[in-house]
Amino acid sequence: MPDERLSMQNNDEQGLSQRTQRLIESLGDLWQHPHQLSSEKLKRIIEFVVHFPESYRSMAMTKIAEYLVDNMGLHFLDIMATFQQKAEQEGIDRKECEGTFQDIMPELFPTMMRLSRNLSVRSFDDLVRLSNITFSLYGLSQADTAEEAQRWMYTLPKVYHNQLERDHLISSMQGQVTLSFHAEITSSVTQQPQFTVNGRATLSWNVPGPTAVGPTILPSIDSTGTDHETALVA
Repeated sequence: MPDERLSMQNNDEQGLSQRTQRLIESLGDLWQHPHQLSSEKLKRIIEFVVHFPESYRSMAMTKIAEYLVDNMGLHFLDIMATFQQKAEQEGIDRKECEGTFQDIMPELFPTMMRLSRNLSVRSFDDLVRLSNITFSLYGLSQADTAEEAQRWMYTLPKVYHNQLERDHLISSMQGQVTLSFHAEITSSVTQQPQFTVNGRATLSWNVPGPTAVGPTILPSIDSTGTDHETALVA
């Protein structure tokens, strides 16, 4: 795999085409319309799907869980954007800024972006635990400065992954594939096959999660409370 060097520059330095700039502006206009699910809407959905047969209820809960975790992924992207935007203002030179992104992209960034693919949410208890972890970390990882953003860029993927793994809310990234092959050895003189080789190989893999970090104490959110409306918006 070639060494991909990532250069994070300001938008005006990237030479964005006029078409790309227009599309970004159009997206900004479209996203002004309400599209995030409020806590009341999520509660209404839960009250509805609780009556589903178990297999369908599990599918619905998985979709809600994916929504929560995917929004944390957007939150992480916003942290990265905050760091890039405010780094120069706070005296962080470009070399350190690009070095930070080079550190993040190979492992921590994919970890955060792919978490929702490995969710294992089978019950309402699981969904409550996932919500506690997600909203607690969302509140803790608010970043108003480049320094805070930089710290959470290194910390959030590891802490979030480890908390979900500890509560058995994600499964290991593993798989197996079986390959069959057929080869013929042909004579260069007669151009006729001299002998053939047939075989089968099974490849298995188990990708470990990020290196564990020290325990983080997260404030608990009362799942029965009705006085709070928490918006998870990147």
